Amino acid sequence: METNRAPNITKDGIPLFSGDTYWGKLSKKDMQEAIEVIDTFGWNEFNKRYEGKFDFSYNEDYADWHFNVPINKNSVILDVGAGMGRSSIPLARISKKVVAFDQSLDRMKFLKRRAEEEKLENISVFVGDLFNLPLANESFDVVVMNGILEWVGKNHDYKNPRDAQLKALAICKDLLKPGGCLYVGIENRFALSYLKGIDHSGLRFTSYIPRFLANLYMKFRGKGSYDTYTYTKKGLVSLFKTAGFSGVETYLPYPGYNLPRIIIPYDNLSILQYVIQNMMSQKNLTRKFVKFLSRSRLLVKIYRSLFFSFNIIAQK
Repeated sequence: METNRAPNITKDGIPLFSGDTYWGKLSKKDMQEAIEVIDTFGWNEFNKRYEGKFDFSYNEDYADWHFNVPINKNSVILDVGAGMGRSSIPLARISKKVVAFDQSLDRMKFLKRRAEEEKLENISVFVGDLFNLPLANESFDVVVMNGILEWVGKNHDYKNPRDAQLKALAICKDLLKPGGCLYVGIENRFALSYLKGIDHSGLRFTSYIPRFLANLYMKFRGKGSYDTYTYTKKGLVSLFKTAGFSGVETYLPYPGYNLPRIIIPYDNLSILQYVIQNMMSQKNLTRKFVKFLSRSRLLVKIYRSLFFSFNIIAQK
């Protein structure tokens, strides 16, 4: 990995360009113990002990959004907030180089070991902060932000979370070569699933209500500020265009951006209607009801606005 400044320190062969902030489904202690298992007993023992406990998968469908992005064996890719490599690993198989970073040293340790196990020598990792990267502009053909954009508003250097998101997008745009693409996977602000689920805020329904009310509600509940902004399709397109991207394409990934088994162009209602009627799971009453309603194109159009998440591909 070529950078335009020296790291603060190097640990376990991983450059640190920012502080170490752990995140993940497992505790930091459990994560460190898992890495020790890999180092001491190997991957077979790790797989036995931790099956189903980590938010990663050997199923590489997580990165299937790449079929809509011009990636080839000469592509250089930046994976922002790479975590444990669910995108980095499959992308490294089809590109020249993947540079992956995250704010968690332990997660980068895991990714480094996983790449070594897979014998992928074209992945480099470092610990870094999106808002203070050691990377030169116009260095990448593709920049990936999968499940990241909704969280960057937590950078409290920006009073308005949307301003933080615009700055993050502008940074990604600067890092892209001319004609390069930014990929973003993000939830829909008005996703139907949030009627029974919990928003990124940790509370129910905050994405549905006006943001100033969500902010007041969060503070009333002792949760701090509401800063995990998601958007409708129209809101996302506006956000990307404000950040300076020229071409913005929107897709509906099914069942979601984190496992895009089917990717539907947003503007093609016929494909969405076909997928609902013939390819979506019909295991529960809600899905069966949606299938019944999908006979009407008007209702399909309404359902589209309530889809769980979006894939955005924006060209510099």
